[in-house]
Amino acid sequence: MKKLLAVALLAALSLPAHSYIEAMYPLQQMIAECEVIAEGVIEKADVKNKTAVAKITKNIKGKCHYEQIRMNLSGGQFWHSEVIMKHMVVGAPVVMLYNAGRQGEMYVNRFFIQLYGDAGAPPDKAWWNYTHIEIRCNRTYCGPVDEFIKLLNEIQAGKVKAPAPDPKIRPISKEDVIALPAPGEAVDPEKLPASFRRREPAAAGKPRDPENPTLPVKGLQYAYYEGQWEALPDFSKLQPAKSGTADQIDLSKRGKDVAYGLLFSGFIEAPKDGVYTFTTNSNDGSKLWIGKSEIVNNDHHHGVTEANGEVALKTGKHAITVAYFQSGGQQVLEVFWEGPGIPKQPLPAAALFHVK
Repeated sequence: MKKLLAVALLAALSLPAHSYIEAMYPLQQMIAECEVIAEGVIEKADVKNKTAVAKITKNIKGKCHYEQIRMNLSGGQFWHSEVIMKHMVVGAPVVMLYNAGRQGEMYVNRFFIQLYGDAGAPPDKAWWNYTHIEIRCNRTYCGPVDEFIKLLNEIQAGKVKAPAPDPKIRPISKEDVIALPAPGEAVDPEKLPASFRRREPAAAGKPRDPENPTLPVKGLQYAYYEGQWEALPDFSKLQPAKSGTADQIDLSKRGKDVAYGLLFSGFIEAPKDGVYTFTTNSNDGSKLWIGKSEIVNNDHHHGVTEANGEVALKTGKHAITVAYFQSGGQQVLEVFWEGPGIPKQPLPAAALFHVK
């Protein structure tokens, strides 16, 4: 864990302040680099002062040096300190993982948070400082805490192998953490935010029929808008500053470098029947639709973030729409696909069409 945390920290320090890139840990490596893994329960939570205390109840690996994990949750990067206290509910189970240097992760209510402890302080007086939610570690595991505890015990006993990370799960956003039911609240697995849902294979769904428009020509239609947003607006209700056709999906049609949006629409040609994965990598928000179905939701104000989704397509030309907005800072919009015989790659201009 020490090595992974150091790499993540160096990556963050080398980027502009608004960027946020985080390691996606394999669970087996996380376990191997931890000196201690222990079960616990939230014993106290002070919403006003943003502190919490977890009581350690049972060791899973090693022997925990602390009877209590005292947490200062008032810090944290970006929006992370704003949303954490909702999930620090007295009685909620947690898992604490840390190394010899007291660099730690706590698993609480389906996600990991990073904590740094004071290795030099007596165990009964030590405090752990919160730095951030591990927004990509949901790809390592995102189930209930009690199921995570069972999995860790089975891994330690040699009964099962640690699952591999799933890079196709969407990273956690602020809206996901707000929408996630707090510990003790009723949970409908089908209504959890996408970042906390176990994915079902898209191949199980009925393949989509293509529109196959008459007399298509190369390229997509685009519309460029100007405005300041924190999430994608309804572009259909706005007047574009300019519009036209674009050979590919990128930011070359923008009119300025801050506070703008772009909407691309047309058709993409699927060369074979099969399941296709579409990915957007953007700063700030983006979404992708095939027909009227939202396939990728990478919305809201954030640093460079990748998200994806799957859809089963029949051979032919399918309607595609990509929306993007830029609020300030770094400008990034990349769109990828992969499918039958197609490795992950940028959407090729040769596959994009529109109708005049």
